[in-house]
Amino acid sequence: MSRPRMDVFERAIQKADQWIDDLMARLRWDDRHQAYESLGAVLHVLRDRMPVGEAVDLGAQLPLLLRGLFYQNWDVSVSPEKYRHADEFLAHVRAALFDLRLEFVPEEDLVEAVAGVLANRLSKGELESVRRVLPTDIRAFFSGTRNTP
Repeated sequence: MSRPRMDVFERAIQKADQWIDDLMARLRWDDRHQAYESLGAVLHVLRDRMPVGEAVDLGAQLPLLLRGLFYQNWDVSVSPEKYRHADEFLAHVRAALFDLRLEFVPEEDLVEAVAGVLANRLSKGELESVRRVLPTDIRAFFSGTRNTP
């Protein structure tokens, strides 16, 4: 039996792969699993710092498989977290990486690479919405101009 169209699951994998490939190129990594887990760590910290409505809008723009990663274990009752400084954002990413046994990953490089992927893959309007709800110190990571391969 032939399938004339690409299956919805194959398309979902293909779209997520493009994001992972983009991140791997930015970081010069060759481990897809490590890239996927690291992307999730940053997306979770970003999601938890954003107001719930804006986080939902961001999630809607992610490929299906990454959307699932984004929403995984989300407790909306504690969102958004209230810290304001980049070092606090990076500390949350560092803690998430430690939990994933990826403590060797440099968190600032990772955040800049993920921000580059978002800048490359999100609509300009959505990227601007993300930036608008973040404190100035954290917003600098998501300028859309950092760490382009």
